[in-house]
Amino acid sequence: MDLNRIIPWTWRRYLIAILIIAGAGAIRAVFFGGLGRGTAYLTYYPAVVLAALYGGLHSGLVATVVSAFLSFLWIQKGYMSTVETMAMGVFLISCTMITGIAEAMRRAQARAKQEKEKAEAANLAKSKFLAGMSHELRTPLNAILGFSHLMRNDAGLSEEQRNTLDIINRSGEHLLNLINDVLDMAKVEAGRLSVENNLLDLGKMVRDITDLLRVRAEEKGLQLLLDQSSDFPRFIRADGAKLRQVLINLVGNAIKYTEQGGVTLRLNARSADVPERLLLIVGVEDTGAGITPEDQARIFVPFVQVGKLNTQKGTGLGLAIARTYVELMGGRLSVESAPGKGSIFRVEAPVERAEESEVSAVEIKRGRVVGLAPGQPEYRILIVEDQMENWLLLRRLMEGVGFPVRVAENGAAGVGMFQEWRPHFIWMDIRMPVMDGLEATRRIRALDGGREVKITALTASVFKEERDNVTAAGMDDFIRKPYVPEEIFDCLARQLDVRFVYEEATMAAAAAPTVALHPKALATLPQELRKELTDALVSLDAARITNIIHRVSEIDPALGDTLAQHANQLNYTAILQALHAVKVNLTMEAV
Repeated sequence: MDLNRIIPWTWRRYLIAILIIAGAGAIRAVFFGGLGRGTAYLTYYPAVVLAALYGGLHSGLVATVVSAFLSFLWIQKGYMSTVETMAMGVFLISCTMITGIAEAMRRAQARAKQEKEKAEAANLAKSKFLAGMSHELRTPLNAILGFSHLMRNDAGLSEEQRNTLDIINRSGEHLLNLINDVLDMAKVEAGRLSVENNLLDLGKMVRDITDLLRVRAEEKGLQLLLDQSSDFPRFIRADGAKLRQVLINLVGNAIKYTEQGGVTLRLNARSADVPERLLLIVGVEDTGAGITPEDQARIFVPFVQVGKLNTQKGTGLGLAIARTYVELMGGRLSVESAPGKGSIFRVEAPVERAEESEVSAVEIKRGRVVGLAPGQPEYRILIVEDQMENWLLLRRLMEGVGFPVRVAENGAAGVGMFQEWRPHFIWMDIRMPVMDGLEATRRIRALDGGREVKITALTASVFKEERDNVTAAGMDDFIRKPYVPEEIFDCLARQLDVRFVYEEATMAAAAAPTVALHPKALATLPQELRKELTDALVSLDAARITNIIHRVSEIDPALGDTLAQHANQLNYTAILQALHAVKVNLTMEAV
C-alpha cells in the first residue's frame, strides 16, 4: 500500500503534527491535570519538537499554533493574566526557534543524503570505467606478451630476432606495470582495492630487497645498512606483495634522493592487543637533503613530485601507493624530516604470527612445457572467447602440447558447443557479446553433464569482486589476463590432474650443480655492459637480463653459460655480488 497516494505528504505532516499535539494534551489531562493553569505548556514543548523533526518547518509551526490555541481555550479558559500572556509569547518564540532549527537539521540531512548518493553514483561510474579500461588495456597486452613469448621459443629464430622479441616483451611488461600502478590508485579511490594475506618468509624477503638495492646504493657511493631487532619475526601472515612493494618504494626512494651518507633500514616489532598478532615497525632513515614541512603534506599525493623530484623520472605514485597499501593493511605510514637533516619514513602495520612449519617449501622451478606425458586419457578443451587474438594464442598453447581444441566466439555458442562436443575443460572469457561467460556457465551447469566439466574464467578485470562473481556462477578457477603459459598449464594440472613433459634442457640445467661465478671472468667484460647487467638485475627485468647475457655469450660463451645458469635459478644475488667485487677490485687497483 502506497501511503503517499492515500494521504499526500503535504497533508500527512500536518495530520501527524495535530495528532502529536492531541497526544500531548491527553498526557496533560491524565497525568498533570492537577496542575491547573500552572505550567500550561509542560507537555507541548516536546510535542512541538517531535512535530518539527518529523515534518519540518510547516509542521512545527502548525503544532505551535495548535498548542497555543488549546492552552488558551482549555487550560486558561479563554483569558490570561499579564504573566500568562508573557509566558504565551515566550512559548511562541521558543517553539518558532526550535522549529527553525529542526528544519535546518532536516535540510542538512537531505543535502548529506544527496551528496552520499552522488558520491556512490560517482564511485559506481568510476568502477564501471575501471572495469572497461582494464579490459581494453589488459586484453591486447595479453596478446602482445603471449605471442612474443611463443615466438621466442621458436628454435629457428636468429639472435637479432630474439633480441627484438625481448624488447617487445620488456616494453609490454613495463606498460603493464604502469597500468597496474594507475589502476591501483583508481581502485583505492573507488574503494575496490583489498588485502590478500598469505604465509610469508619475511626474513628472506627483507634480505632479497636489501641485496638488490645495496648495489644501487653502492653505485652512488652510499651505504645501505640493516638494523634488525631480535623481536623482528621471520615468518608472518600478511599481504606479501603489498608489503614488499612498500619496502622497495621507501628504500628505493631514499637511495634515489640521497647524494651522500647512506640509508638505514630499521626493523622491529612488538606485541599487539591480540596475542596472535604483531605490530611491525619499519623505519627507513636517510641522510638526504630533507623535506620541507610544506612538501611533507604533498609527497603522498598521487602524481605529485616535489623539490628536486620534478627532475626525476617516474609517475609520482611510489609514496602514494606505499601509504595506501599500509593503510589497507590497517597500519600507518608517517614521515619525519627537516631540510638538511635527512628523512625518516616509519611504517607501523599489524600482521599475524606464523611458524616456520606453516610456510611451505618453495617449489623447484621447472622448464617449459613441451607436451603431454604418455599414458593419460584424451582431454578435450573448449575455448569460449570473442577476441580472435586471445583465442588464437590460447589455442596455440593447447594444441602445441597435444590437446584437441575447439573455439566458440560467445557464451551462447559455447553452450551449444558443450552440448555437441562434451569437452572436459572450458576456458571461459567473462565479457562477450550475445551472452557473457557468467550466464553461459550457469546454463552449462544446468545441462546434463554440466556439473562434471571443469570451467576456468579468463578475465582482464582487476577487481577481487570478479572472483566472487566467478565462484557464484559455478566456475572452478580464475586466471587474470595477461597471463603467462605457466599459469595456464598449472591450472590444467590442478583441475584435470594432467601431467606434462618439460623441456629437458631446462630440467637438466636446473638439476646440474651451479658453476661458481668468479669476479675475474666478469672483469673482462666492458664496463658499460657490466653496468647494464647490474641495472637489469636490480630492477628484476628478466627479459633484459636474458638479452644482456646473450651479449655476454658473444664475448665469452663459457661466462655466458654460467650467468645463464644463475639467472635460470633466479640466483641474481650471486651475480650482483660478483659484479660488486669486480668494482671494488678495480677501484683498489686504481688507488
